[in-house]
Amino acid sequence: MASNYEKMAAGARAYFLQKDQAAMIARWDLEHDADRLYVRYFGERMAVDRHTGALIPLEGAGVYRSPDGVNETMALFDLLAYPEGRPRAAGRWASISALGGIIGAGHDRTLSHEATAAKFSGRTDALRAACEQLGGVPLGKSDVGYAIPVFMDFGIWFQFWEGDDEFPANIKYLFDENALQFMHYETLWYVMNSLADRLEYYCGRVKA
Repeated sequence: MASNYEKMAAGARAYFLQKDQAAMIARWDLEHDADRLYVRYFGERMAVDRHTGALIPLEGAGVYRSPDGVNETMALFDLLAYPEGRPRAAGRWASISALGGIIGAGHDRTLSHEATAAKFSGRTDALRAACEQLGGVPLGKSDVGYAIPVFMDFGIWFQFWEGDDEFPANIKYLFDENALQFMHYETLWYVMNSLADRLEYYCGRVKA
């Protein structure tokens, strides 16, 4: 029996297949052929089957592979199909509470992600290497901070603070101010999950 997440991913594929693919190609100037669209998500080249909506990884060995592809499916198909016209990043960062207003304020504390942060505790050098593996550009204001490209000119600012005797390790994500021109508010969580999965994977590949 399919999980709720798998059902949502199937719905996202159906949503994509109902949309005007020619408009997507024109909007994003996508490489394409009769059977596939070609995209980069967190720097990783993928193909989208134009007939089934399947995501097909194209990079070689050593690149992150999602076990179920749900986060990638939910995020990419919203990015491809949601916008009206081609949005542009503002180049200014905002918290998810600022983007979501009153609704977002209630979710802001969930962005600590202490369980994920704990996996990076004591491994800041490996975490920096993982961020750089994803094309991240260093930014200050945290122990590890990188602006990481997600799709086209849309990116996410990943911030990590190491824990101490008083406070546990902490993670926060900031988005471009124009994030909701690129995707629905709910899709931001799939982007964050996609990034966390990749950072954990690449951090684990760095020798201690």
